[in-house]
Amino acid sequence: MTAGELVPFAAGIAAILPPIFEEGAAEMDTGIFPGDVNPITSAMSSMAHIVHTSEAHGIDAGVMRAAEGMARRAVGLGHGADGFLRVAEVLGRR
Repeated sequence: MTAGELVPFAAGIAAILPPIFEEGAAEMDTGIFPGDVNPITSAMSSMAHIVHTSEAHGIDAGVMRAAEGMARRAVGLGHGADGFLRVAEVLGRR
């Protein structure tokens, strides 16, 4: 795939971002992180599969491994049923 062939896909992704940002801002402002659609535990499981598959194909998964670690930290603190943005709040803790 060339960079030019990627443009329509990137534009499609960009179009869905504003509502995601609005929803995320509301969650951060209220401190309520509903996980009814995609709880952290589900996202963490998906990330573990991506890490495993990437590394099995020789692809560096360092960034995904770090994100998975942040999710594991949130789950360890009892937030596994919350939405993924809870991770941002957990990262701010000292």
